[in-house]
Parts: sequence; structure tokens; C-alpha cells
Amino acid sequence: MKKQIKVTREDIVKHLNMLFAEVMMPDYSYNGLQFEGKKEVKKIVSGVDANVEFFKEAAKRKADFALVHHGLFWKGGEWTKLDRINTAVVKILVQADLNLYAMHLPLDAHPVFGNNVMLAKLIGSEVTAPFGAGKSGAVGCLCKLTKPMKIADFKKLVEKNIGKVMVHLDFGKPTVQNIAIVSGGGSSYLTANEIYNGEVDVLLTGEVLHQNVGTCREREVHLVSAGHYNTEIWGVKELGKIVAEEFKLEYEFIDMPTGL
Repeated sequence: MKKQIKVTREDIVKHLNMLFAEVMMPDYSYNGLQFEGKKEVKKIVSGVDANVEFFKEAAKRKADFALVHHGLFWKGGEWTKLDRINTAVVKILVQADLNLYAMHLPLDAHPVFGNNVMLAKLIGSEVTAPFGAGKSGAVGCLCKLTKPMKIADFKKLVEKNIGKVMVHLDFGKPTVQNIAIVSGGGSSYLTANEIYNGEVDVLLTGEVLHQNVGTCREREVHLVSAGHYNTEIWGVKELGKIVAEEFKLEYEFIDMPTGL
């Protein structure tokens, strides 16, 4: 019988860094390995948010390595002390000896398994171009439905394949085909040139802000929000599968919906 080759933390981190090399961009997340746990890895888990409940569930499932979209460490929100909350986080990570790897905007933007490309696939559309170029680069994508459809039918498509439509700002045309997608808190991209120039019928995103109402009305565009969580499970879930298959590891996605 062939002896199984041990997989190390360094093997996985090196592979992840290689996967994201092409889409690394300025970010307010400290992306990469955020907590160093055990050296040998036999099981990985993935999830959207790094928090105590997620770490407890990862430990319960006997995971060695966790992949998340929203990590622990953010620029401008650095830990300045180990208060009772931060101590609880560190304690469970130490007890579980759990490696933690976080990837934020590059996971949204990845052209193969990123959140936005995965959302485009879920609604059966063809990606035509990157979307929303700014200081961080193009995080989202432009896509085209196979045929025009009524906005009511588009919302049904979203609810069937992604999740509940939380808010619809209905200021666009009754029939839509050209969709811009930015998962999570992507409503700030309403000011993108493609929307200003009338190239987009719908911005599909996760959250909506008060000021988005006026922006949508002025630009005569629909905004459909399907929830921050529900638009951001797809990339990290697919990434976990890819890594598990590469190293022949056990893998589980930890689903912890926020309702938002």
C-alpha cells in the first residue's frame, strides 16, 4: 500500500498564494495566513466570517486549516490590546491549533472561483468584462444574460439560485440583460463609469445604503441586493473544494448565515 504523503501548512499556504498571485490588489484586509496552527494538515474547512463561533465549529469538526473571506485583521481596525473578546478568539485558536487563512478582495475578483464570477454562473450569464476599476482594481464583473428578461423574472432567478432578494431599488428599465455584479458591500460601485454611461441594467450586490436610492434614480438603474452573506459564500466554498482536491484532504464548508 502506498504511503500517504503528509500535507503541511506551508504546502497549502504556498498553493493559496500562487492561486491568488494574479489578482492581488490593495485591500483593507491583512490577507494571507493570519494565525499559525498545527504543521500537518489533514482536514480543511471554509466559511465566510472569522469569529469565535466559527472557530468553535471548526474545532468541533476537527479541522486543521480554515479558509475565510472575512478574516480577523483589518487595516485601520488593528488590535491594540488583548481585551476579553480578542482573548477569547486567541484562546480558541490556540486550543484548536487551527491555521487561519483569510482572503478578501482578491477572492471577490478571482476570474475562476471568485465570488462575482461564481454569481454570474449561478444566474446563467456570460462574463463579458471586469467591472468597477478603482484604487483596488476591478473587483466585480460585467455579464450578459442569454436573453433579455423582465426585472421581475430576474429577481426570481436570483432568489432561486442565490438567495432572497433583500431590497430592490426599482429605477431601471422593465426589461434587463446587462448585469454588473459586486458581491457583499458593492453598492458603492453605482458610481462606476459603466453605470453612468448606461451600459448596465442591474447592479447585483449584497447590501444597500440609504444614499443608493438617489444614485439609482439619477442613473436609471436597478439595484438588486441578495444579502452580504448569500453573495459571498460561493468563492470561499469553491476555493475549499479546489484546495482539498489538490492535496486530497477532507473538507467541509461551515455555513453560518447572518440573515443579512
